[in-house]
Parts: sequence; C-alpha cells; structure tokens
Amino acid sequence: MDIKFLQTILNNLISSSMREVREDKDLLDSFSPNQFKSKLKLVEHIDKLNILTKDSEIVIFGSWYGSILIPAFYNKVKKITCIDKDPKVISKAKYNLFKGFDVDFISGDVFEKYRDQYTSCDLFINASCENMKSMKEWGPAPTYKNPWWKRCSPAYFAFQSNNMFDIHDSVNCVSNLEEFKSQLPDNAKVLIEDKIKDDRGIRFTLIGKI
Repeated sequence: MDIKFLQTILNNLISSSMREVREDKDLLDSFSPNQFKSKLKLVEHIDKLNILTKDSEIVIFGSWYGSILIPAFYNKVKKITCIDKDPKVISKAKYNLFKGFDVDFISGDVFEKYRDQYTSCDLFINASCENMKSMKEWGPAPTYKNPWWKRCSPAYFAFQSNNMFDIHDSVNCVSNLEEFKSQLPDNAKVLIEDKIKDDRGIRFTLIGKI
C-alpha cells in the first residue's frame, strides 16, 4: 500500500464537507478495519503471484468507492477501471475521493453489456461477489451458455465472497470455499484460496487464471 497515496485520499475525504462525511456512513465503512483486513489480504496474495506489471490493466467489478484497492494498485499498473451499479458511489469516487486521478469510473451493471476494457484486462477483481449473480453467469442471457470469460482469456481473477447472509444487499453469499468454487466459470483454474475471519463472519478468497 502506498501510504502517501492513501494520505492524499484521506485528506481529500476530510477536506470535504464534514457534515456530509458524518452522514455518509457507507463511505466511512469502506475504510473500516474489516475492509482493510480483507482487501489488503487480497492484495498480498496477488502480489505474491507476481502477475502484474506496469503495462497491466485491472477491472474492478462492484468497485464501491475503490477506497482501498485503487491506492493499492494505482502505481503498479497501467490502467484501473472501476464499475459499480450505484451512480452515487461512482460520482463520489470520481469527483471527490479520487478527483484528478487517472482511473476510469463507470456507473453500470457488469452483467449488462460487454465493454472494451474487458478485452485488454489482465486482472478482474470482484471483492463483492455476494452482492451479484455468480461469476460463471457473467455474460448475455442465458448467461451460463455463453459466458464472456471466453472472450477475455487469458486473464487472472481475484474474487471474494462471504457467509454473512444477514447483511443488507447480500444476495449471493456462500457457506464455504467449495460452494464459492462452484460459482466460478468453467475455464477457471484456482491458484490461491483463503479464508479471512472478521467480527461478522468469514470472507472467502479465490484467485486464479481464466
């Protein structure tokens, strides 16, 4: 993690209206200890694989604000694209949190259409698989018959889900790693698997190659 880069982000956050910051618990939660614990572990595993270069491109599905993952990878790769269905979080990330930073922010459903960024992507990150359909269904309806992963190969993936069934907006939680693996595309090869405990449950991590 680039500490100076993170400091810039936090200064940007603090310099905005403090009234807005206090009201936006969702934004503050993106910097919570649980978020740092799970996402930094994800970054650690990716770094150990040594799969990224200065010419690499990353796409983050369900990116939320990108609070931790953007500063973790920004100086390591050529391009980062963040996609989230919520236009409010994309707007805050683009115009406040990461204002002036060379990151592509897209408001949209990752299942909606195939985007140009996918073809050149080297690493797909989805740290919120519990909030959307399974990754093996990524593609046009009927998704499971013609997944877009075949158009992106070869590429790497880093996915996280959890067993926190009682959390709002969690529509696709899993009970264990094996269930999570069953949601991977058919052409996925798992290289790293991990379980991360926090005070709400267990977050599961799968990293591999398409």
